[in-house]
Amino acid sequence: MEQHLEIRKAINRLSLQEAKQLITIVKLQLDLAERDTHEKEDLYKNLKELFEKLLAPNHQISIWEPNDTAAKVHIAFGDSFAGSLKIAIKQLGIEDTNKMIIFHDQFSIGPLWRLHETAGRAYRAEWFRDRINHENDDDDFDTCYQTIIEQIDLIPAGASIVIWSGNNAHEQAGLRYAVYLLRNRRNHIFTFNAAEACERRFNTPDRLINYVHAGEIPLEKLLKVFGEIENSGPLSFDTRKLLEEEWVSLANHHSVLRIWDGERILNVDENYYDSYLLKTIERLHTDRSNHDFIKAARVIGEALGHCDQYVGDSYFEYRLRQLIYNQSLEIKGVPRAMRYYSVRRSPNASLH
Repeated sequence: MEQHLEIRKAINRLSLQEAKQLITIVKLQLDLAERDTHEKEDLYKNLKELFEKLLAPNHQISIWEPNDTAAKVHIAFGDSFAGSLKIAIKQLGIEDTNKMIIFHDQFSIGPLWRLHETAGRAYRAEWFRDRINHENDDDDFDTCYQTIIEQIDLIPAGASIVIWSGNNAHEQAGLRYAVYLLRNRRNHIFTFNAAEACERRFNTPDRLINYVHAGEIPLEKLLKVFGEIENSGPLSFDTRKLLEEEWVSLANHHSVLRIWDGERILNVDENYYDSYLLKTIERLHTDRSNHDFIKAARVIGEALGHCDQYVGDSYFEYRLRQLIYNQSLEIKGVPRAMRYYSVRRSPNASLH
């Protein structure tokens, strides 16, 4: 009973991001055990170790922060991919020398204006607070970025840095932001597009899988391409400067939505996906042969499933509410979260 109370206290001390990360790691461990008999034998040990770290005096979930023993520091964008990467590093037995810095934010949505400054972070936090069902408060938001800056300062001078990216505006913008934050570091910096590596290595003419973001990559494939992370060599001085300049350009815009065209990040209008959402609802009405209300979560899930960009459900839900406000959609329920309401096309609204 006493240990249960200690676990409850430790969980209550977690920030929202730490709690999400913990849940992600547990889910990945369960998925891995379900697919692999040998992993089932290690599941209890791994979960026990996870909670022992949770109860440690410094209340840290993991030992991934850069320190003097770090020979390589990995920079990852998003909790889902970071969880997979941690498990891969651990399975490879290199967690003592391979550390991580995680950017929890999503860079395809929301303003990036002056994000590398306190004023820009406050501006971004306010935008999320006013438009997105976002659970973090402004202090937590700024703290996450301050932590990243502190972790960058902890990277040893001799450690190499690997920035993991993918074919989407989120990871590509994150890559440029990370290179900008590292502009005064002389460490070798490598970039690795895990999605491209997996597609190149595992796709066949009769089986093509294109990963929208790195978090979709299965752990077994991630393990197989891990050894390729430094094959292309470190970024040159000129390439680093170019990426820094591209970040500054992004951070000079007030745009709140970005897409990836395969070669560059494009700023697009805030309502870029509105017609796509309306067409998704029209298609669902047609498939059901009726004009009944459809759960918002169903609409957003359908939109995410067919979208070739990495946007995220929170932005689609925000735009769904905007379509309700401009009377393009009718609503049943209360739009405090997507599970609480349903929508349908307004009879007199035109598709735009």
